Amino acid sequence: MKPAAKNKPAPASALSVAWPPFAQKLAAVLEKLEEDQFLILSVKRSNRFVQFAAQGSFGMRVETTSNSYLTKQEQLNDRQIAALIDAGWQDPTRNPTDSTPEDDPDGSPNYFAEFSAPVSFDAVANLTVRTLAEILRVPHPGSLQYEAFDTEDGAIELPELGLKLAKRPEADNQGDLSQRLLATIKETTGLGELEYDDDGDIPIRYGSAITFVRLIDDPLHVRIYSPILKDVEENPGIFARLNDVNANETLMRFFYRNGTVYGVADIFAVPFVGTHVAQVFAHFCQIADGMDNLLQAEFGGQTAFVESMPSSMRH
Repeated sequence: MKPAAKNKPAPASALSVAWPPFAQKLAAVLEKLEEDQFLILSVKRSNRFVQFAAQGSFGMRVETTSNSYLTKQEQLNDRQIAALIDAGWQDPTRNPTDSTPEDDPDGSPNYFAEFSAPVSFDAVANLTVRTLAEILRVPHPGSLQYEAFDTEDGAIELPELGLKLAKRPEADNQGDLSQRLLATIKETTGLGELEYDDDGDIPIRYGSAITFVRLIDDPLHVRIYSPILKDVEENPGIFARLNDVNANETLMRFFYRNGTVYGVADIFAVPFVGTHVAQVFAHFCQIADGMDNLLQAEFGGQTAFVESMPSSMRH
């Protein structure tokens, strides 16, 4: 009789031998970045990225994508989040709307790390490779692309990285993005008569809710939002309820301001991926249409429309 086989731990996933030499290339490139120059390494066909901001005598700021910018399919799980913190990243401080340079100068809506001067560029590169290869499970540096630029939006080419250059859209291409966004919403709703209103929004009624879609600058992204319930009296109960809802919702968030409960979702517009926008938009409309009536039953207030209407959303 053969002896019983011992339980062996599962072998760790192997990493490509291309990562260590890429880390060396990255460290050399980062050392050459001048103050107010930026580099973004992004995963092809994905919203996952690591980005670098050279800050001269103040060192270097590095960020990697939080769940605020990831689709449901790409959301970081608890194990990945714990690994990011263990690697040295700091938690996002606020959501994308509130974490602006003016309101949150030392924080970020992404996971972030600060490297003081003199910067150890090898340490920055090693953190980047650990994040991409071990935590985000990017199989090979060839799965990455890059863009580099300065504060004047001047493009910087870094061929020594050995990566494909992801060109940034020119400012005059925003009109094209506006039309692509409008076409995506028309296709998703089946409402061919939709147009932008005077405020730059695409208004859509869905059930008892009204939803607006627009392009937002700096950074360029698609914003979907809805004043789902008006004339709501401020009280601790509404804040507690919205906190509970936000804890279980990954693609949108709810907040209370000046008597109105809003729903908001933000999606990267560059690169513009129509299927991502359509998926988030459809999910948003369905949740907003149900949430307005639920919150009204608990806290009063007025929905955008008293009577519901049949959905025109294509499935």
